[in-house]
Amino acid sequence: MRLKRTPKSVTGGRHALSVGRLLTVGAGLAAALALVIPGSATAKPATEFSAAQLTQAQQAVKSADVSGTAWAVDPATDTVTVLADDTVSKAELAAIRKEAGANAAALKVERVEGKITRLLYGGDAIYASGGWRCSLGFNVQGGAYALTAGHCTDGYPDWYANAALTSYLGPTAYSSFPGNDYGYIRLSGSSSNPSSVNCNGQIVAITGASNATVGMSVRRDGSTTGCHSGSVTGLNFTVNYGGGDIVGGLIRTNVCAEPGDSGGPLFSGNRAIGLTSGGSGNCRTGGTTFYQPVVEAINNHGISLP
Repeated sequence: MRLKRTPKSVTGGRHALSVGRLLTVGAGLAAALALVIPGSATAKPATEFSAAQLTQAQQAVKSADVSGTAWAVDPATDTVTVLADDTVSKAELAAIRKEAGANAAALKVERVEGKITRLLYGGDAIYASGGWRCSLGFNVQGGAYALTAGHCTDGYPDWYANAALTSYLGPTAYSSFPGNDYGYIRLSGSSSNPSSVNCNGQIVAITGASNATVGMSVRRDGSTTGCHSGSVTGLNFTVNYGGGDIVGGLIRTNVCAEPGDSGGPLFSGNRAIGLTSGGSGNCRTGGTTFYQPVVEAINNHGISLP
């Protein structure tokens, strides 16, 4: 779910309002309960598919260009898991299978409740000069920069700590979206901002970054629902948010979240894992959420954490 909310005086726009946890980080994202087709999670397909065929099947899903879908290879079954939210029709699923052609049997479809979208508020709010708000993820490079979602920094706005836009944080220094989903804010003034997460009043020091692994226990923070925990359920997912906004290489989790937590931190112990990108669902029924890997975001630019 891509949750965009605009401030009181702002409506519409690519970035509608997103909230974020400032220098202590925070945020999460809307989630949804994945409903797996009975037996589909463990059943081995009658036909074995090669790596090349699985790659072709993934490309077919992308080429079908159906918003509200996400997909990745499931190495346990050598199939391609395709998540489809409530907006995806049976006709659109049929179109995906038709696009896959001879590799259609390699597609394992799972329904998720709600709508997969980017999430744009949660945590302590940071406000963009363009009129939206987002969640801050992690302070990096000794506190000189802040890392958040790329769909928040898209357009290179300036950033403020308050809705009145009088407490200046700094400009967007870099933004990568779609494709990836991360961006950097250059923090003005003091560069001693700690890389910590304020998780329901507990300050968790972040000492470095790690790659996610399936089954890893993680926590996600955000102002809408606070700190919630869960586990990593998949890697290297590609998500189609619609309108040409397709992001690859994302972490999938079962951590719940609700509208407005984009850019916030996903962490495990004292290690930064991801930045909230999108998902579907809520914290009443559960959800599926997706995260930009932090290791990729910092390694691409030689950035250190903390």
